[in-house]
Amino acid sequence: MIYRSPYPYYGGKSKIAAAIWKRLGTPRNYVEPFLGSAAVLLARPDPDWRGAVETVNDANGYIANFWRALQADPDRVAYYAEWPINENDLHARHWWLINRREHLRARLEGDADWFDAQAAGWWVWGMAAWIGSGFCETNGPWVQIDGKLVKQGGGVARQRIHAG
Repeated sequence: MIYRSPYPYYGGKSKIAAAIWKRLGTPRNYVEPFLGSAAVLLARPDPDWRGAVETVNDANGYIANFWRALQADPDRVAYYAEWPINENDLHARHWWLINRREHLRARLEGDADWFDAQAAGWWVWGMAAWIGSGFCETNGPWVQIDGKLVKQGGGVARQRIHAG
């Protein structure tokens, strides 16, 4: 059975996964240095992979947290991921996640059992809602001032979200 990633990943290898496996054959030791959406690993055609060593890595802590949280508490991850898509929440959750990036990475590296189901759910929700690359990868020209998202540029800060 071939599985698909539960989230899109800009620059992912899902479209060429079959070609990769055709060239790899049935390796007993598979190393994925840039996991991303895990598209290649999940598309592994060999149903009898037991006994094979699979090593995956990605410097992106959101990816590691998602898979760890999904394994440990899938219902809680689903609770946070199930939400209608709207731009206000997309930007708010993007910033919430960006502001916790270093804390998330430090906790993941310091405790093999730790995970954050809310961050996992909001991250996978955002990955599905975001257009193109950049979700939780960069702050861009935006900064958060007094709880408002403000765009910096041209010497003038323009508010993204206006208080009404």
